[in-house]
Amino acid sequence: MTPRPTSTASKATAAAPTPRTPPVATQHLAELAWNIFEEAGEDVLVPKEIIIARVHATDSQFTRLKGYIRDHVTMEKGRAFLAFRGGYLITTDPAKIAESVGWRLGRINTELRRLLSGWINPLGEDVSNYDVLAMYQDEIGHMMRLEERMRKASMTMPKPVKGTTRRRRRTTATL
Repeated sequence: MTPRPTSTASKATAAAPTPRTPPVATQHLAELAWNIFEEAGEDVLVPKEIIIARVHATDSQFTRLKGYIRDHVTMEKGRAFLAFRGGYLITTDPAKIAESVGWRLGRINTELRRLLSGWINPLGEDVSNYDVLAMYQDEIGHMMRLEERMRKASMTMPKPVKGTTRRRRRTTATL
């Protein structure tokens, strides 16, 4: 039988600080991550787990470094940084960029439709009594029409070649 902890032992355990990841500048992590992409080569998918492990970043730090790369490093390096088909890559391939932009615009369009259907349109005719809501309704409708035009235009772009990945097969459990 193991001895029961005393109240002083449990107080000491409770007072012990929890381990934290030391702060690291986002710019530094972004540069380390960019080096990983350059080592891998252009148009080579690098999984999130590899990037996090190699730069020793937390999920939160990874999110911040992605933003820093998109906001600063890509313009300096002249290459796009994409989340693409389950990984991340750097590229100058217009087809990959167009596919990623189209995917992201689709997500934005979904959010715009939800703003209208869930927040503004339930007010019905009363929306016209509120100038700001009426303006939002008009402008969101305009953004949705623009997204549709952009989606149609992107259909003329060649589609990137999909890699040869193994397909998972569904198996049924037998009793």
